[in-house]
Amino acid sequence: MSEREWLRALLAAVEDPTRAAALPPDPVLLTVARHHRLSPLLSITCGKTLPAPVAEAFRRDRIVTAARNLILGQVAEECLRALTAARIPTIVLKGLAYETQLYDAPGARPTADVDLLVPDEARRAAFAVLDRLGFEPRAAAAGFDDPDYHEVGWTRAGAEVDLHLALAPLARCRIDYREVWAEASPFRLGGTDARVLARPHAAVFQALHMAIDHFDVPAIYLVDLARLLPDEDAYDAAERLARRWRCRQPLETASALASAFLPHWPHPPPRSSGPGAMRARVVAHYGTSNRLPRSEQLMRKLAHFDGLTDAVRYVLTQSRRSLREQIERRIRRRSARERLNLVARESNVAGKPGTVDGASDNLEKIRRPK
Repeated sequence: MSEREWLRALLAAVEDPTRAAALPPDPVLLTVARHHRLSPLLSITCGKTLPAPVAEAFRRDRIVTAARNLILGQVAEECLRALTAARIPTIVLKGLAYETQLYDAPGARPTADVDLLVPDEARRAAFAVLDRLGFEPRAAAAGFDDPDYHEVGWTRAGAEVDLHLALAPLARCRIDYREVWAEASPFRLGGTDARVLARPHAAVFQALHMAIDHFDVPAIYLVDLARLLPDEDAYDAAERLARRWRCRQPLETASALASAFLPHWPHPPPRSSGPGAMRARVVAHYGTSNRLPRSEQLMRKLAHFDGLTDAVRYVLTQSRRSLREQIERRIRRRSARERLNLVARESNVAGKPGTVDGASDNLEKIRRPK
């Protein structure tokens, strides 16, 4: 069986646990399940019907996921309490919210980090809160510290917090953030009160997030989408919203993927005349662990704007950020060379004073054990 066939078999077992008994204890099955973050959910939904070796491996994955999510949940609660104390409204996004909202079982839905949305105008105040909690910012992409960048990653002792100032790059679409905040739903994370996105907003954000990652995403994202859109009314509401927010193409390609791989996807095929060839290309290549070439990533990204002006605006913004990053990298290199030359001139260690090579030789001699 190919990886795509294994994936279809696993997703069929998620929807119909009786099919799990037919899954053979093949190493490829475990590899595909873990790559697509499905093994913890399969342990819950059909652990009793899986072959014994597979069931045991999936059970261990679920235990590890539950422990990891518990740690991240505690980190999220700490951040939520501190942000609330600073009067900064916060919405919990994606994994931690989905585990409770969509799966209602500890360890069912793996997540790698804590995703929190705060208002853009609270950017600096939120940064100060995370700094006081001991988190340090990390550069996620070119221009990550620009005032219009939508997301900044923070880290502390191995725990990652992605602080979102927007749901997507501001140049990419037209999300109504007044509506997002007004319609956010109450949510309880552990012992802390919080909020989550309204279901239509969460579904559109899920599809947009998949598009930002070029649809090279684990299949658990398809299961998320199916649970966010359980019936036709929910899908119609999300589609209307995506049209208003100018991100219909991501929703329709995400829907096409779900339709192709989930046996009981309840919604019709995409109804627009958007990038049909690219949509078919995404579906045809989905489900393998092969790395997506950079050229393919760019093609997919450009194909999933709702209009040419949106694409041009986004490309210009990203080009400016990339140019800035290149300039700053050159400045850092030049500064490093100047510092090395200074060390060479001031050093009394034998070498070639006044040159970078001499400084490098001197530093190597200092490091070399006696």
